[in-house]
Amino acid sequence: MNQELKAYMDTRLRENQFIQFIGLKLTHIDKHVAEMELNLLEHHMQHTGFTHGGVTATICDVTTGIAAYTAAYNGTETSKNVVTVDLKVSYINPSTAPKIRSTGKVVKAGQNLIFCEGHVFDVFPNGDEKLVATCVSIMAAVDIPLKSTVKNNDV
Repeated sequence: MNQELKAYMDTRLRENQFIQFIGLKLTHIDKHVAEMELNLLEHHMQHTGFTHGGVTATICDVTTGIAAYTAAYNGTETSKNVVTVDLKVSYINPSTAPKIRSTGKVVKAGQNLIFCEGHVFDVFPNGDEKLVATCVSIMAAVDIPLKSTVKNNDV
């Protein structure tokens, strides 16, 4: 694991109120790969008790986005940011475990577009895992500030 990149990304994620609200935790990051975990709570569930598909899609988007970011990151303030261009999630099994784990990896990194794939797994208390979803995403490397200066009342 790239500890310098992990420390940098942990700082960015702590500043992201949405990630904090959801509860996503970055567990591994290296060049072109990322892994995250989420302890599931009642507000992550849909009406029948399964993890909401939007939560699954979100963890796919964020994990593949972080993997893509490692392809755009050059260790300086001139690093490009990444934004989602396209995300396709395929739901394989309903999620019923108390925790989910996601993996994301870069398949091909171009100068402007970064192609990624990801997987989401249920993680059961005994350590067993079950595939919940797969995804493919396309991320764009863009020249936008790494930290937004837009205030809520400016929107």
